[in-house]
Amino acid sequence: MKFGKKLMIIFSTIIFGMSMVGCGSDEVAQTPENVQVEAPKEVLVVGMELKFPPFETIDTSGNPMGVSVELAQALGEKLGVDIEIQGLDWAALIPSLQSKNIDLIISSMSINEERLQAIDFSDEYAKSDIALMVNNNVDISHYSELDQEGFTVAVKQGTIGDLWASANLQNADIKYFSETGAGFLDVNQGLSTAFIYDPLSLIEASQNLSNVKLLLDPLPGTQGWGIGMRKGETELLTRVNKALQEVKDDGFFDDMREKYLKEDVEKYESYGLDYFF
Repeated sequence: MKFGKKLMIIFSTIIFGMSMVGCGSDEVAQTPENVQVEAPKEVLVVGMELKFPPFETIDTSGNPMGVSVELAQALGEKLGVDIEIQGLDWAALIPSLQSKNIDLIISSMSINEERLQAIDFSDEYAKSDIALMVNNNVDISHYSELDQEGFTVAVKQGTIGDLWASANLQNADIKYFSETGAGFLDVNQGLSTAFIYDPLSLIEASQNLSNVKLLLDPLPGTQGWGIGMRKGETELLTRVNKALQEVKDDGFFDDMREKYLKEDVEKYESYGLDYFF
């Protein structure tokens, strides 16, 4: 009898186990082969010099912020990619792009022929002028008087002011700086005749300097800002231009004017200048 009971218990256990398998037959075991894993998004690394508020700068915690940072993020949403911001010195931007350490440059970079020999640019997204800060003791009133022997013209290395000076000044000496503040002080102290840079920065800097004047007539032959990318990446260029137009149509730049640039726009207009966008 004991042997028979054991057989009945074993048989019942097998039947119960089979019934449990039958009850669970509608569920698929979650094995690595059938689990749906979301593919990682493409990441675009955007290089910018984080020293040009309110366009490219950092907040009190050291995080990138400003118009260009938000533009990069808005483009990322349109492109369906993640954006990584990499802060770089200005002179390192184009070499870093060419060596594939970054994928795009969004850093208030003006389009010009010399840069177009090295990289491609998106469509223009902002107007960009350059002008002059001049030492008060220098008797000139227009950029056309700048190219004189004995004059020293200060520029930030690698900027559109540097490129303009190299292309247009045959008689004046050119003095190079890696930081704008040092160039401004050089002009204020009379060590340089003038400094070539964007009007907004010149206006801001002049408020803290006692021995300079501004000549804000735009220097000729400059273009607006574009997004830099490597030569030959035509598919990315097409995607970026499409996304950039969509961002414009969404009113992005109007929002940025209101958020970051309201006071700057008023300053520009008080000097009779057209603003970036």
